[in-house]
Amino acid sequence: MEFIYQYHVVIIGIFFLGVIALMTGLTQRDKKWVRKNYKREDIIALGFGIVCYGLDSEKGAPKKHKGFLLIHRGGVLFKGRFSDVLFDIPGKSIQKAYHGDSHKGAKLYQSAVKIDFLRAPENREIETIAFKMAYP
Repeated sequence: MEFIYQYHVVIIGIFFLGVIALMTGLTQRDKKWVRKNYKREDIIALGFGIVCYGLDSEKGAPKKHKGFLLIHRGGVLFKGRFSDVLFDIPGKSIQKAYHGDSHKGAKLYQSAVKIDFLRAPENREIETIAFKMAYP
């Protein structure tokens, strides 16, 4: 117990550095996935720490999926960090992108970027997805 009292600052520092190392490792894992699946010249923007609230057509309240958002020449892709969630929206099907503070009828209490896109181009069915962007 004496050791903890004497070196509590060191123990807190080691814990803090461990959390940072874990976050860096997860980000590197996501970057490796992007490099494996997309050419460098096709990537326009890549953002980490993005929260996706899911599709408008999903049942229930908005779900929070944390992951990264990739804007590439072919469209927009969101991939969840710890879940198997993957939303790939082709650029041709995107109708509009706009700001909103509610999704699926529920108030989000924060700013969100919403994207309307065609789910099935042949019957013109419009779907909405919402993202909360990380602040710099």
